[in-house]
Amino acid sequence: LAQVRRPKSVSASLPFSAASMGHYEKNIAVLNDVLTHAALEQEKELDAEIARLDALKEDDLEELRRKRLENMKSRHADKQKKLASGHGEYTMIDEKDFFDVAKKSDKLVVHFWRESAAHSEIMDKHLRQLSQKHWATRFVKINAEKAPYLAERLHIWCLPSLVLCKDGKTEHTVVGFSPFKSGAEVTTQEMEEHIAQFGVIEYDC
Repeated sequence: LAQVRRPKSVSASLPFSAASMGHYEKNIAVLNDVLTHAALEQEKELDAEIARLDALKEDDLEELRRKRLENMKSRHADKQKKLASGHGEYTMIDEKDFFDVAKKSDKLVVHFWRESAAHSEIMDKHLRQLSQKHWATRFVKINAEKAPYLAERLHIWCLPSLVLCKDGKTEHTVVGFSPFKSGAEVTTQEMEEHIAQFGVIEYDC
């Protein structure tokens, strides 16, 4: 009679041995411990912050309110002062007024243009919107043909161009619409993001 072979055991045909399964379960247990520990630490920090706030005396809370109110008043006064000096709007100035404007504004965006320059009106549209939003920065435009001294000193060779000034120094010059992939079809937001890179305006994403 032919010898009947006994089938292999199911455990012998599995890809993972009992030892490897035990190692896997051990890793899961360690990971759970780490996550539990992190959660407990976070809870402790939250409890400590709640305890700190609960421990604040009425005098401490009043001091916080007073400082916050002072900051609000100071910011409001600064805004009114800047608005009175031409901030919050987009205006045209003469060459002779440039240095006086630069002294009064620590952040300044200057648009050099001329009537025959293509796309100057597009730049006007964007800057007019940004001037109202970013009142801490002064936005002005200068006719380059009537400002030969400034145009030469600031190396204006292409119109329109934006000169970005901060603390009395030129930070950067935006030559036409060359920095933008969409060219003259750039959006106001894209223009805003680009100018913000040089610290002349603050952009909140």
